[in-house]
Amino acid sequence: MGNNSFSERIILGIDPGTIVTGYALIKTSGRQIQPIDFGCIRPPKKALLSLRYHVLFQSLNHLISLHKPTEVAIETPFIHKNPQSALKLGSALGCAIIAAKEHNLPIYGYAPREVKRSITGLGSASKEDVEAILCAMLGLKGGFRLDATDALSIAIHHEREHTSSSKKEL
Repeated sequence: MGNNSFSERIILGIDPGTIVTGYALIKTSGRQIQPIDFGCIRPPKKALLSLRYHVLFQSLNHLISLHKPTEVAIETPFIHKNPQSALKLGSALGCAIIAAKEHNLPIYGYAPREVKRSITGLGSASKEDVEAILCAMLGLKGGFRLDATDALSIAIHHEREHTSSSKKEL
């Protein structure tokens, strides 16, 4: 989108889910990566699914308004054995996409194995392995929610793909 590799960018990484959605915001300038904010959105578990989607949308909309990211990177779901789970996860992904489009942001999607391979060198790495590498890379203490770890790894993977032709805009 016309960004050169040294322009400052703020990337919002999202790991969508109906129970827990991980998010992470990083600032990049050149090859430097600085975490801004990361955590989890947890709609009430017992709430109607429609309310959980609304909470997810509103929360992401608030984060985007607050931090003004320049682009969004989202984990795209893998095919579940349970069709109901796949539909729910796809709807959570849709909420994230709509929140980003409300702010006219470009959105990119990445498969979980692709992201893990980018961070750890191994597509089948555990979430704990990913967290350990991210903590070492960014000087973080660790012990944060693994959904936030996934979102952080998605944002960093997207930064690494910045100049690649394999970026997949949704």
